[in-house]
Amino acid sequence: MGLKPGNHTVQMDVDPEFFACFPESEIQNAKGVMDVILEYSETTMTLRLALDITWRVPCGRCLEELTYPLKVEDKIAIRFGEKTEYNDALWILSKNEFELDLSQTIYELAHLARPPHQVHENESECDPNMLGYTSNDLIEESKKLTDPRWDALKNLK
Repeated sequence: MGLKPGNHTVQMDVDPEFFACFPESEIQNAKGVMDVILEYSETTMTLRLALDITWRVPCGRCLEELTYPLKVEDKIAIRFGEKTEYNDALWILSKNEFELDLSQTIYELAHLARPPHQVHENESECDPNMLGYTSNDLIEESKKLTDPRWDALKNLK
């Protein structure tokens, strides 16, 4: 017995165990859900995906924990063909396929929803004690990078 034409809704939990299956994942501590609506007809299917997870990650400046909502929606058309092929917006399934593995798609959607920099929006929200360590290191490092042979050139006018 196969699927009947119409919409079929599934909700999947996405948690740290899911991301642990992808060792190269930059997202490790995230939890939420993936809502999937499968629109099925006799000749085609359409997947409507809505990922809604919360990602906890250390701030890149002060190492204090941040929480980011990662929300993204996507739509994938599915057609039937001779052999199975996966593309970004179109999947072609052979007649022998009876299961859809969405794990790679969930992984990719979550990573595409990540902000480019994981830091507090305002530096004033960062832990001042930790910022003291990093700013001192930067000042000392910049002093070390100065080559004394070039210092004489700074005085030329």
